[in-house]
Amino acid sequence: RDFCLSRGLGDVYKRQPVNAEVQNLNFQVGDSVAAGTQLIDFDLENLERDNQKAELTAKAGQYGYKDSVNKSNKTANDVADAKAKVSTLQAQVDAKQQEIEDLTAAISSVQAEAQANTEAQATEIQQRSNELTDKATNVSKDLLDKNSELSDVTEKITELQTKEAQGQPPLTDNEKKQLEELKQQRNKLSDEINKLTKQQLDIQGEQEKLGGGSASQSGTADTSQLQLQLQNAQSELAELQSDLATNKSVAESGDAGVLSEDAKKQLQVNNNLTELEAKTLDELIAEGKKGIQAEFTGVISDSKIVDGAAVTQGMEMFTLESTEDVSVSVTVSKYDIDKIKVGQKAKVTIAGKTYDGTLTKINKVAIPNEKGTPVLGAQVHIDNPDQDIYLGVDAKVTIVGNEAKNAVLLPVELVNTGKTGSFCYVVEDGKVAKRTIETGIASDSYIEVKSGLKKGDVVITDSPDTLTEGLPVETKEASGQTDGEAQQDTVVAE
Repeated sequence: RDFCLSRGLGDVYKRQPVNAEVQNLNFQVGDSVAAGTQLIDFDLENLERDNQKAELTAKAGQYGYKDSVNKSNKTANDVADAKAKVSTLQAQVDAKQQEIEDLTAAISSVQAEAQANTEAQATEIQQRSNELTDKATNVSKDLLDKNSELSDVTEKITELQTKEAQGQPPLTDNEKKQLEELKQQRNKLSDEINKLTKQQLDIQGEQEKLGGGSASQSGTADTSQLQLQLQNAQSELAELQSDLATNKSVAESGDAGVLSEDAKKQLQVNNNLTELEAKTLDELIAEGKKGIQAEFTGVISDSKIVDGAAVTQGMEMFTLESTEDVSVSVTVSKYDIDKIKVGQKAKVTIAGKTYDGTLTKINKVAIPNEKGTPVLGAQVHIDNPDQDIYLGVDAKVTIVGNEAKNAVLLPVELVNTGKTGSFCYVVEDGKVAKRTIETGIASDSYIEVKSGLKKGDVVITDSPDTLTEGLPVETKEASGQTDGEAQQDTVVAE
């Protein structure tokens, strides 16, 4: 069907694993070798001295890589933990703020109820009690506001202290000044809260005194327990807000210390390169003693070393092309495009030996062959290669597609296509005649004629552009052509 070039698909440039001299070179270019064949032996006399420095370099690279990755992983864990805590802490802060609001409302409610129970007392006592109640409410509100302000100041202090602890970048002079001012403000707020708390307790004491002996009758309420709960809640809120600010800072700024996946891969690649250049001494000696063996069955197609040559780690030594995975490149006529498809079986003959094959690829772009005819490139994989196979040589490929037996054939260049179908020029009564034909399957060279020709018909081989129906035909083979006559090469349909 076609001729093409066979090639191996698993070609490998075998690289030198150690720094040594070649002691025995057990192959030549063109040799066919089986998997496991010993190809090279090394002289290891100077191996230990040459690789001690490389071994230390490799160890240093390993330690550096592990240290960087461990630090990155720890930072990543801290960031993840902080991010997980932020939502929990925020919910706890919200809940604690609601608790403070509820306690403040409860105190106000109890105090209001106590106020209602003392309405029957003297006007002076009633007025004073009202004043104390209003004052207590204002103090409670002021106390809640001061605690909220203290929480905001504490959060800002925590952010600056976290940044100062990390040290990258260090605090600016303005930030340091701001931190000291915030600490002073925090102390001032704490003093004011203490004073307000004391006022609150004093007011409560005065209210209890006003109730005096009539408490049992007027139902004056004791809010000391609620006040204690409120103070505890306010203290807990300040701690929660501080923790929340710290974890937010870690979650937002900690990513800078986490290695990206690409950065880790780069470190790993650099480390691998160092390890490739310098394995441990025991490994190098073991590698050197093993020498080089063929990893698969194939043919030595190139060698860059000789016996006694000094070779270095990573140096290219030879090329081994696989004979276990071989394909051939073929060309397919435009007439065969609709008759082939990937997966069709084929027969491949190389140096007189035939192998089974499978069509694995068909190019989508046609290119002209040496005759200028557009053809498609395709690839046939050899399913049963062996050590007898040759690489880089012409092969004959038969793709099993459509076939026709006992068919009438014409060379492809004699078949023309017109508006009404295919036709050729034949000799009828000594003159040129146009004969309509029905074509079938085709190859690069021939086309099947299903009808329109019969055995013994003579087909004219002149270029169709020079032929006109009715021109006389010289019935003998002519060396040239005269005006008004069509030259014919006798092509008899069989």
